[in-house]
Amino acid sequence: MPGEDDRGGGIFPGRSGWRARFALAWCGLLVLTAAVSLLLGGFSTASGILLAGAVAGEFVLAVASSILLERTLFGHVGRLRNAVTQGTDGPLPSVGGPMAPLAEAISARQERSVATLREAVRDREGRLAQVERLRRDLEETRTNLESNVQYLRTMAEVSTVIAGTLDPEELYRILPERVMAKLGLNDFCIMLYSQETQRLVAKSVSAVNGETTPEFTVAPGEGVAGKVFATGEPAWIPDVGSSPDFLHYKGIRTDVRSFMCVPLVSKGKNIGVLMLNHPEPNAFEPDLLPMMRVLASYLAIAIENAEMFRLVKSLAEKDSLTLLYNHGAFHEKLAIELERANRYIRPVAVIMLDLDHFKEINDRYGHTTGDRVLSLVAGVLGAHLRKTDIAARYGGDEFAVILPETDLSSAAVIAERIAEGISSVRLDIGRGSVISFTASIGYASCGHDAPGRGEILDTADRLMFESKRRGPGGVLGIQI
Repeated sequence: MPGEDDRGGGIFPGRSGWRARFALAWCGLLVLTAAVSLLLGGFSTASGILLAGAVAGEFVLAVASSILLERTLFGHVGRLRNAVTQGTDGPLPSVGGPMAPLAEAISARQERSVATLREAVRDREGRLAQVERLRRDLEETRTNLESNVQYLRTMAEVSTVIAGTLDPEELYRILPERVMAKLGLNDFCIMLYSQETQRLVAKSVSAVNGETTPEFTVAPGEGVAGKVFATGEPAWIPDVGSSPDFLHYKGIRTDVRSFMCVPLVSKGKNIGVLMLNHPEPNAFEPDLLPMMRVLASYLAIAIENAEMFRLVKSLAEKDSLTLLYNHGAFHEKLAIELERANRYIRPVAVIMLDLDHFKEINDRYGHTTGDRVLSLVAGVLGAHLRKTDIAARYGGDEFAVILPETDLSSAAVIAERIAEGISSVRLDIGRGSVISFTASIGYASCGHDAPGRGEILDTADRLMFESKRRGPGGVLGIQI
């Protein structure tokens, strides 16, 4: 394989190639001169001696010219050739003599080529950096779009769940598992403003540890939650240790470190607050706040709709005169209490009462007085019944009462108290006239597994008529 110096391609041929051709030229001249000398008679003749001298001169001239060309031309050409073919980044080697202009031209051209190449590289790198920035922006945009789509999908599902519930108790029951848990917020509290107490009252509470938080109330303007309710401005506290206004739920929740609170606003009116808790500081991101405000608006509307539905339902279930349950609602409540008594193995009792000679009161004093009598009887029932008892105006001057978890002896005590309370009522009808009245009462109690438990109302009704037959103001009862 020939060496690098033996290659003849490119701008500069190899130095060995120049030497070989130069040496061959001079050798050819010497041979030609020697041949002419031999043809003319050899070196013994005068002309031969002259030619021999010419040969010697030619040899000296060949050596001298070879050295001169090597120093002034061939060496410089070789260095330039090596520098160009090796492609070094540094400047070309210093070249003097007749090759200096050529070396300068080559160096200038090389610098221009290198500068052009570097500019092209910088341009390519700039384009690649721009492409990388566009790729990152597109990736970020795609991630944001996916996050927004997921957020909208979640909020749509949450709003559907909330809007589809009109029962307040059911709404508060599904909030932890079907709304807040879906949003990854398992520690929260919803407080609503009560017109009766004029305080914020906890309605739905859920903690991460599953423990039940004792009931507590907050006055408007009290603590962070009270201020949020009073001002309508949300609060985001990364670390409650830096907020002296945070009351730790009146000392109940000392484990809370991160806190967020947004007002529940419906139709421009604050009706309560939604609070989020976390045991670690800086747990809530800033972008959670606008999402909670949207959720709070859904909750506020759903709560108001549920409360309105409860009011309408209550009005539909209540008798307009006495505000007791009506006939239809009473039968619904009775079916529920009988099923509950069977489930929890508890007794249940029913009282039926009918006012004695009520028709005579209406006929003599008028229906307005009769309505006052009915309202007074409803008041007596409210005064002598427990909060768990259910009283109804069964029809006309008949009343019915459901006594959950009540055996026969307890039912007898309550029935006697009701009878005594009604008989002690005095109604001033003017002109110095005062009327009184009595009620005939029948009651029945049954165990959870009594065979005739389904006829408990009929039994009490039958005993009521039997008591009325025996005389006004009587009380009769039986165990089924």
